[in-house]
Amino acid sequence: MKKLLILMIYLMPSLLLAQNLKEYKAANGRTYHVGDTLKIGMGSTSDGNFKYIQVTPPPFFPPRPNGNGMNVRKDFSMSTAVIRKIKTASQVTGSDKVVFTVKAGGIGTYDVWIAEAIAACEVTPCAGSTSTGTTGGSVADEILKLKKLLDSGALTQAEFNAQKKKLLGE
Repeated sequence: MKKLLILMIYLMPSLLLAQNLKEYKAANGRTYHVGDTLKIGMGSTSDGNFKYIQVTPPPFFPPRPNGNGMNVRKDFSMSTAVIRKIKTASQVTGSDKVVFTVKAGGIGTYDVWIAEAIAACEVTPCAGSTSTGTTGGSVADEILKLKKLLDSGALTQAEFNAQKKKLLGE
């Protein structure tokens, strides 16, 4: 009981410092609002899993960037999620990060460290995307990413084919 009390006292300041936002203007040029759909790209780790999209931790635990087994698996690639909450989270370093809490079906929710996820192309369009309003270039880019993951062994041929079909709308 004493450990739980100490843990709550330690975590309470980070919970109190979180601030909900109505919208967020991202580096990819989009302004996101609660209720918008977020397009998930490809995981950025060497095994194809996500580094900046994580399973939402239980209550009384602050979001944990880059951490400890909470990262979402590669089968979340090329899906969509609805933004439920946009908040800032204070870091130990003193900086604030913007975190989206999203729902992608099922019972769980996920935290997306949005600036980092966009920079790593875990969310599309990416910050470096040169899409001109049509999806032709971005679909080709995504297929190239899939091919690289296939060649590296992070995806199986069946996973590659399934993701490619999704991209091509087949």
